[in-house]
Amino acid sequence: MNYNSIKKQILFVGIGVLGILLCLSCDTDLVETYDQYIPEKVVSIAKPDSVAVVSTDYNKILFQVCVNADPKIKKAVIALFDDDKTDDDDKIVTTIDIDRTLFKPEIYEVELELSEGGSEYFVHLEDVDGNASIKYDVFGTVLGQSYKESLQARQFSTISQYSDSEAVINWVSNRAINNSNEEIVRNKLLVRSELIYTSSVDGTEKVIVVDESEDVTIIPDFISEETFIYTTFYRAVADSPYIFESNATEEVFPLKL
Repeated sequence: MNYNSIKKQILFVGIGVLGILLCLSCDTDLVETYDQYIPEKVVSIAKPDSVAVVSTDYNKILFQVCVNADPKIKKAVIALFDDDKTDDDDKIVTTIDIDRTLFKPEIYEVELELSEGGSEYFVHLEDVDGNASIKYDVFGTVLGQSYKESLQARQFSTISQYSDSEAVINWVSNRAINNSNEEIVRNKLLVRSELIYTSSVDGTEKVIVVDESEDVTIIPDFISEETFIYTTFYRAVADSPYIFESNATEEVFPLKL
């Protein structure tokens, strides 16, 4: 074997050893990186299927959290978005304990009394060890005093004497005809009005309920130039069962002729 052959063999062996050492080094770095960034036990918690936020009453709001069939879920956490950049914590508003025996999608509700205004909320689910799901982002509005003051009592066009004892109120109609000659509802939030007055017969206080579809109301026993008050009730949102009352409006019956 000549000198050049021996030299080539030594070179190949050296390259091979260097390659093995590099592979071992890379493998060690890969394991260390995996251990650093990947926990020993990865637990995945399904996030809420949906979250609905409904204004229910004065300064009250209802959260409806749809929880899927994941059997690990034990708690729903509702937090208020926190724009404080000095920490990563959201302000927890409330939690809902989830204790069930049937593992199927269900809706859990909680009604809270909060300050008026619109806010962004984060809702996530947790297991018994506190492992959290991805956050569900939702916007909700709490209706309070400012909203109540913005509600106007229903308007009427005229109020006049109808007979010796009766007065008639002609309301601004909540119905209209569109371009297709179809009747439509002007204000779908309008529910009813309630009128309170003093009877000319026995002096007692009486209440007349005026449905939103009613355009004419007869007061059977009004007192000449006597004041009366009325308020109007509105739904918080269309088709909602939750109702808000406007501030009272004071008016005067006509002079009896």
